Amino acid sequence: MSFLLFLRGFLIVLLAFAISIYLLTDSLWATFVQTLICGILIQFGYFVAVMLLVWRSVSKESVTPKFHTSRDESGATAEPLNK
Repeated sequence: MSFLLFLRGFLIVLLAFAISIYLLTDSLWATFVQTLICGILIQFGYFVAVMLLVWRSVSKESVTPKFHTSRDESGATAEPLNK
């Protein structure tokens, strides 16, 4: 996901959250504090999701077999069998 898509979605969610909290509480201070907490929780969740993606990517690379080119005794690379 690109940063601009994340930022747009993040701001839309925070705006919707702030409007709903304001309608429920009629308090600007409570709306500000709860929206700030919501934003921090969303950022934390995004950070954890990115870390999990990186961790899975690294663990898959360590499991993936490495391909080596075979060389004959003279040191030349052998040609593939299927042409």
